[in-house]
Amino acid sequence: MERFVEKPDLEKAKQYLASGDYLWNSGMFLWKASTVLASIEKFLPEIFAGLTKIEDAIKTPQEEEVLETAFAQMPSESIDYGILEKEDNIYVFPGEFGWDDVGSWLAVERMKPLTDEGNVLSGNTITVNTRNCIIEGTDKLIATVGVENLVVVDTKDATLICSKEHTADIKTVLASLREQNKNDYL
Repeated sequence: MERFVEKPDLEKAKQYLASGDYLWNSGMFLWKASTVLASIEKFLPEIFAGLTKIEDAIKTPQEEEVLETAFAQMPSESIDYGILEKEDNIYVFPGEFGWDDVGSWLAVERMKPLTDEGNVLSGNTITVNTRNCIIEGTDKLIATVGVENLVVVDTKDATLICSKEHTADIKTVLASLREQNKNDYL
């Protein structure tokens, strides 16, 4: 049976790889807006309702308020689980080309120049004995001393400090912010 399987368990993934009969989803999609919206309406009606509210508010005085409230009320559902695993009007085109998950902090060090110490620095930074870190800031000084393998992101209203080994856990922070209605930080 041909189908899309998002994040199969380890044993199933090993079977897929060993068979050589499966393709890997790199997360690149090509579709008409009307087509994906029809799938969202069909499989993710709560998200579609939120999108409709936002669309109706565009270019009105309430646009920003509606955008914030409607988006915050939408369930968190990926396209992969919400549509690809359910839709039957999907086609896969195999290809061989470079790809990187630019949605992760670790991709930053693959895309930006590294210092001699292996750091990626952006903003007003001073580093002393700092190795293999990603430090993103703006005007406020970020100083690090004697640290390794960290991601430090400083914005005007929040600071993230995370070991590189735990960057996947950032989604837990985002979920906690949603649960605590701290949507201004998202």
